[in-house]
Amino acid sequence: MASSIKLPKTSFQEAKLRRVYEAKDFDNKGYVSTNDFAIWGKIAAEKVGLEMDDEIKGHWVTAGQSYFGDTKSFDDWIDYFNAFLENNPDNYEEISRDINANVFKAIDSNKDGVVSVAEYKAVVTAIFPDLTDDDVEYGFNMIDEDGDGVLSQEEVATAWLRYYYDEEDTKYKHFYGRWDEK
Repeated sequence: MASSIKLPKTSFQEAKLRRVYEAKDFDNKGYVSTNDFAIWGKIAAEKVGLEMDDEIKGHWVTAGQSYFGDTKSFDDWIDYFNAFLENNPDNYEEISRDINANVFKAIDSNKDGVVSVAEYKAVVTAIFPDLTDDDVEYGFNMIDEDGDGVLSQEEVATAWLRYYYDEEDTKYKHFYGRWDEK
């Protein structure tokens, strides 16, 4: 890929990115931090009946630091993301998949190597509590490319990459559950 990759390229892509950014501000400080990721992980763990242990918290905090660095606003985060893309023009997808591995480990709360519907639901409804069961299942089924009823790390990574990098309206806009831009 050329180093001319910049986000967002379209108003749709910006709306998608802004939606998730704002939803992840759990402590309502106006920006997303590693603390927000720890809160997100705690809520998701509780939704599947677990207490967040240090290992799971570590995955969430590492993912938050990898995705957001020390940014203090949406625009700051976009600049951070674009610097990442500019510095890694030929392998940003590979690096993104490595970063995504931490989130996958955090989402896979029972540590069986796959994400169940219940685990996925816990994560997406933690940031979007108004999603219905149908909205959650729609997003889950979109990610579950092989239709086996669970999400592999590869399926999650591919859908995550497409959610963030697709410029236009594709099925991957439903990565965090069914979403219709309003």
